[in-house]
Amino acid sequence: MTKNCGHQDGADLPPEDKMGFAVPKTPAHSLMLLNSYMRTDLLQHIHLRLHQIRDANEPGSPLHHMAKSLERVIDTYDGINLFECFIRNPFHIDPDCEFQQEQDYFHDIRLMKHHLKCHRRTIKDLDRYP
Repeated sequence: MTKNCGHQDGADLPPEDKMGFAVPKTPAHSLMLLNSYMRTDLLQHIHLRLHQIRDANEPGSPLHHMAKSLERVIDTYDGINLFECFIRNPFHIDPDCEFQQEQDYFHDIRLMKHHLKCHRRTIKDLDRYP
């Protein structure tokens, strides 16, 4: 039996994750949340961008790299409605949730924007301290 991914009975999911919209504490925590709660394989583009950044030895901390990766993926896919090009995220925490390409694509864009906003806030807060 499949169910909508935005189901209200998420009692079996970790409540502290807030369906992926928790404030990530580290870049690794962010990746864990995104791996678990992104519904489409847009997820692979985050990982691809992270590897490109690392392979190019771009300056910055893992936090900066994570933010840059999210920014690049969002800039590429937000507003162009390519939902038909994406399949279900095979790592989603709830294997029984129903995959709805268009709805899930927009959910993932929102989720990535949330994480990017959190990372930018953390970077800004850290820049206050010499």
